[in-house]
Amino acid sequence: MLTYSFMQYAFIAGTLIAIICGIVSFFVVLRKTAFAAHGLGHISLSGAAGGVLIGISAISGQLIANVLAGIIMGLLGDKIKKNDLAVGIVLTFFLGLGAYFLFLYQSGYAGSIMSILFGNILTVSLTQITLLIIMTCVIILTLLIIARPLFFSSIDPTLAEAKHVPNRPLSVIFFLILALTVTMACQIVGVLLVFALLIGPAAIALQWCDGFYRCIALSIAVAIGTIWVALTAAFYIDLPVSFCITMIIALLYGIGLIKEHIKS
Repeated sequence: MLTYSFMQYAFIAGTLIAIICGIVSFFVVLRKTAFAAHGLGHISLSGAAGGVLIGISAISGQLIANVLAGIIMGLLGDKIKKNDLAVGIVLTFFLGLGAYFLFLYQSGYAGSIMSILFGNILTVSLTQITLLIIMTCVIILTLLIIARPLFFSSIDPTLAEAKHVPNRPLSVIFFLILALTVTMACQIVGVLLVFALLIGPAAIALQWCDGFYRCIALSIAVAIGTIWVALTAAFYIDLPVSFCITMIIALLYGIGLIKEHIKS
């Protein structure tokens, strides 16, 4: 399996994305921003389709759109949690806009929409891996700097503000990190299933342990293991990678629910 270069690239890209998703998903669950993460996936469709339409790569279009949306979401702060109906309408608009961009891009329409909506990590290139490495380094370095105040702000934003923790700047930085993570994760599972990698690993980790470092470590392990098993299954059983990832995460979460039911 690993004798093929496309599988080597897929495992490298998948591991990079899994590490970041494992860390970021913990903060997504902690800060209750799952809907915003899902929304960035919708915005990714418009960004990717618009990028292809004007002649740049899909990942570049996703990155531009997600960064702009991330800044806006970060500035809104808690308001984005309270106005989910309005946000949902806006995200529906972006999804429709992305579909229209794909309609305008007549050449290779079917292949483009399938790749953007459901991802295709088996076609990742060396150039994309280089970009993923840069994005991974930026995200990890940023999180190393802001992890403690971000954790404090996520648990009790009111107390954090009283202690002069800069909640608004932290919110903007976090959403920028989330925007980069969504852009990376879309390369595997696409914009429709990106929710799985941004929620699943942390949700599963929280079922089995507590504590900041242990939860993040287990979340990363779950994400890496899921992607490795999914890639292996995709190669030997000829199944879509995104399908395998979502099914594995659902299975692991289901096992956690059974464990909690038995324990109670």
